[in-house]
Amino acid sequence: MELYTIDGGNFLCDGGGIFGGVPKLLWSRQIKADDRNLIKLTMRCLLVVHDDRKILIETGAGTKLSWKFIENNGIENADILIDSIRNAGFTPDEITDVVHTHLHWDHCGGGTIINDKKEVIPTFQNAKYHVTRSHWENAMNPNPREGDAFFSDDLLPIEKAGLLNLIEEECELIPGFEMRIFNGHTPGQIIPIISYKNKKLVYISDLVPLVANIPTKWISAYDLYPVTSMEEKQSFLKEAYDENYILFFEHDIKFECASLKWNEKKGAVLDKTGKLSEFI
Repeated sequence: MELYTIDGGNFLCDGGGIFGGVPKLLWSRQIKADDRNLIKLTMRCLLVVHDDRKILIETGAGTKLSWKFIENNGIENADILIDSIRNAGFTPDEITDVVHTHLHWDHCGGGTIINDKKEVIPTFQNAKYHVTRSHWENAMNPNPREGDAFFSDDLLPIEKAGLLNLIEEECELIPGFEMRIFNGHTPGQIIPIISYKNKKLVYISDLVPLVANIPTKWISAYDLYPVTSMEEKQSFLKEAYDENYILFFEHDIKFECASLKWNEKKGAVLDKTGKLSEFI
């Protein structure tokens, strides 16, 4: 098995959105915001290569968004995904699987592109796109709070092309590639756990958006079910500490990976940070 960090571009997000009820006085000690209270996040994807399978986790925001949306969200280098895959030594046609942890625009927009005929088509023509059934149904009938996070052009072309695979329950995509399901941030979020050289790497997605979100109560305002989110995070990070998991961060622009240590009063706390190559 081989692992490759894939760049999906960057964007800006309101600091209060990422840290919810945590006062800015506290979170600003961890990450600095600009004069508009915006902080820079990344859309870091992961390519897992095992035998004949080439599994891409997440696809970033993609290139279909309007200029107004791009400007409003400070999106940078959204077109870098394919170049990053090529720089790793692969082509889009070689991708066999795309795993979307969930279908918010910053996680799945790169899964479709506009072709020369102005048609929206799957970016990875030979891949199956995996998402949970519960989340797909949620995206097709979103609640008012979450509705603006989904775009039909990110989703329907995959279904139309017959490339959509709906996951019913927690499972292994391939041996050593486990897909766990969490429901606090949004119903049916997949958290992949990859076994690699006697270690386990967790693509932590929006269960823990940034290293600064590791403390139990430091949850995002975008989590639909805050108490569920805290309970899931607390339980999983205890497991991550006990089993010595490596956390791989999708959105933390500064820290790619981290390990945990345990504090009897605080629970899971940050131990070490570094690049993927430094942990594996």
